[in-house]
Amino acid sequence: MIIKVNGCDLYYQKLGQGHPLILLHGHHLDGGMYSKVIAPLSLYYTVYTLDMRGHGLSGGEIAEHYQTEVEDLSAFIKALDLKQPYVFGYDSGGLVTLLLASQDSSLLGKSIVAGVFIDGKGIHKYHYLTEGVRRFLKFDRDSRVELTESYMEPDSLKKITIPVLCAVGENDWVKVEHVRWYSSLIPQGRLAIMPRQSHDSYVVDSLKILDLIKDFCKES
Repeated sequence: MIIKVNGCDLYYQKLGQGHPLILLHGHHLDGGMYSKVIAPLSLYYTVYTLDMRGHGLSGGEIAEHYQTEVEDLSAFIKALDLKQPYVFGYDSGGLVTLLLASQDSSLLGKSIVAGVFIDGKGIHKYHYLTEGVRRFLKFDRDSRVELTESYMEPDSLKKITIPVLCAVGENDWVKVEHVRWYSSLIPQGRLAIMPRQSHDSYVVDSLKILDLIKDFCKES
């Protein structure tokens, strides 16, 4: 399906019945990364898998600023009249979720963010080299935005009023202690460490997030 929001044609898939659940992909990916979990999740939720602008089957250029994607997500929720949808955001999709929650928590229900860092101290140094090559040699916009705009003021996290589960792989290039720190700043924030998992192993083309989502969202 295609919907025009914020001046851009965004592609999304919709499947299932129940409370709305939005799945947001990360940098260099699209909604197809959730192909294994869409059908199982659709037994419990109405699942919306969104391709952000410039990714997958969506139109436009890759956003130069995270705030553009925040506005896209907000407009998408309003255009489809979704009532406090649950959101699972991976990587940049998770940061977009946190940013929107800090600006207007009333739009969202419970949210899970996975593999997210909110400042440069939160990642291991070797990742800078990998993304630096993509940014400067390949002129990769995703990498440029990640390296220059992945930042949130700690006080902004304190404005988030919804429950948020912050997940990180035990062997992630995002530092576990960093996620532990910022999750503690969110009033209803919690930490989930995924044993023996890397940055993407438990999320991309994986069923491992199925129980993570179901268990967190069903809690009263």
